[in-house]
Amino acid sequence: MPKGYPVALNQLISTFAKLPGVGEKTAQRFSLFLLSHPELCETLGDLIKELPYRVKLCKICRNFSENDLCSICQDDTREKEVLCIVENPVTLHHIEATGVYRGYYFVLHYLLSPKDGIGPKEIGLDELTFLIKTRGIKEVFIALSPTMAGEATATYILQHLKNEPVKITRLACGVPMGMEIQFVDPLTLKKAITGRECLKNE
Repeated sequence: MPKGYPVALNQLISTFAKLPGVGEKTAQRFSLFLLSHPELCETLGDLIKELPYRVKLCKICRNFSENDLCSICQDDTREKEVLCIVENPVTLHHIEATGVYRGYYFVLHYLLSPKDGIGPKEIGLDELTFLIKTRGIKEVFIALSPTMAGEATATYILQHLKNEPVKITRLACGVPMGMEIQFVDPLTLKKAITGRECLKNE
């Protein structure tokens, strides 16, 4: 930590540096910028304080929402029989931006990682099964990144749903192995969604 900064400023820099993708230099830039914009400090502080109380998980799909149901789950114009499984809300919004998928979603929030204590319960597989059974889902579209963790989770989900009377599909080839979906260009992702391959028929 640089010497000469007041304790409060050093604490802010240290806190920013804990954020993903933020190094010490970026943390310093953020902190010094905020120091010169006190009005932004107040706004940002209020938003951060309110965030965990205003934003919660949708009771159906586990997407972020300020209400019990997110805007997608409330949209009755979507394809009711198709459910897309994504890792997190970032991936969900990336898929939504393509404009080619019009079904519903289920957000895992994690990928399976036994060493980190993340198992079937943490990714919501019981809720997923209940949703499939109660909402008449006929196609489950697995849209997980083709990383090692993503592939392992997709394989586990496929096995978990083997006795359910649903068709299971996944993104078609075109998404490079090892790349996270949020970094795939829109055209490639559109083709991967529209040309998704079948893993299991009903």
